[in-house]
Amino acid sequence: MCRHSVDTTSPFFLMNGAVMRKKITNSMLAKLSVSEGKASIRVFDTEIIGFGVRVMASGVASFIFERRPKGSRVAKRITIGRVKDLTIESARKRALHLANEFTSPDYLSNKAKIELIPTFSSVVNKFEELHFEGKSPRYKSETMGYLRRYAIKPLGSLKLDQVSRANVANIITPLMQSGRNPTAQSIWGAVSAVLTFSVRFGYLEGNPLIGSPPNFNKRSRDRVLSIQEISDIWRSTKLLNPQHLSIVRLLILIPARKTELLGSQWAEISNNWLTIPAKRTKNSDPTSLYLSEFSSKQLPLKRNDTELLFTTNGRTPMVLGSKVKNKLKTELDLPQWQFHDFRRTFSTIMNELIVDHAAIEACLNHRDVTRRGVAGIYNRSEYKERKQFVLQKWSDIVEEAVGRD
Repeated sequence: MCRHSVDTTSPFFLMNGAVMRKKITNSMLAKLSVSEGKASIRVFDTEIIGFGVRVMASGVASFIFERRPKGSRVAKRITIGRVKDLTIESARKRALHLANEFTSPDYLSNKAKIELIPTFSSVVNKFEELHFEGKSPRYKSETMGYLRRYAIKPLGSLKLDQVSRANVANIITPLMQSGRNPTAQSIWGAVSAVLTFSVRFGYLEGNPLIGSPPNFNKRSRDRVLSIQEISDIWRSTKLLNPQHLSIVRLLILIPARKTELLGSQWAEISNNWLTIPAKRTKNSDPTSLYLSEFSSKQLPLKRNDTELLFTTNGRTPMVLGSKVKNKLKTELDLPQWQFHDFRRTFSTIMNELIVDHAAIEACLNHRDVTRRGVAGIYNRSEYKERKQFVLQKWSDIVEEAVGRD
């Protein structure tokens, strides 16, 4: 095993470790080792001043660049990367770039400007604080959820000007390859929103994600279930635990969105009406839904330790995800479907039976033409009697199809 001596008169000698100067090659790297009693050894290249390799006593070897930048009184060391992860050619290329930076008369001023650029993570915090004013709680929850689950870890430490399309593509490509195109599109949109926010606040010159987004192949959701399919799903809920059985059957009977219904509390039920507050609705409009006698029978048993209807721990609403749907699939032979299809099915069937589009849209908590813009300012009707008629009619249809099991 090779042991290199150290010239203490060399300008490359540093007191905290052995150093020497030698052309860095693969064969030389293979022979390097640290003498007993030494913490590390550094070898600097004879061709690019400042480019070197550092080997620790543990055997870990890294390419480094160490030199005094122009205008500075002290040397600066930058770790380029581990030897096992980089080729000498790529490390030399990076070292040459750093050498040009360090010899530039503008190095210190450019460095000061770079240090003023915030990281992606720090801007996300400002984004969360300032961006969502006047927007729905659901939009905020979903956007921040995508950022925290998928973007913060890979992008958080990067300066804003280092965040590129390629960085984001690396996050979403595996998701797209596994068919999770809606999730990939939502992540792209959330990161893009942060970058646009950064442009508006002067942190960035432009958003690199603007223009020519990836083709997410996001299929339109147009599945309408038949009454027989509704009946099949209803009966298959017998495989579920009581709370999951209850939430699925109620989603069939009252056309609330899944997240809106999952967060329901017992105090929100009064005189056979379930009120969903603005903070939990997609459009920030509160809504009330009539519970028929048959619908009320599907409510879960009330627990003494919580006000939540649907919870496993008594503190937070439970989740209704793919595990529940996959369990139902074991009993069903249906084409692809999702829980949101219940709302579309309700709307389609009721619009065929009842000529009261406004009441049906009110049940769905949609803003139809009578509730948008100036008309919406003046039209504050909740259509309660008409909504009750529609929801009772739908309840009767479902009850006739599934029986009272």
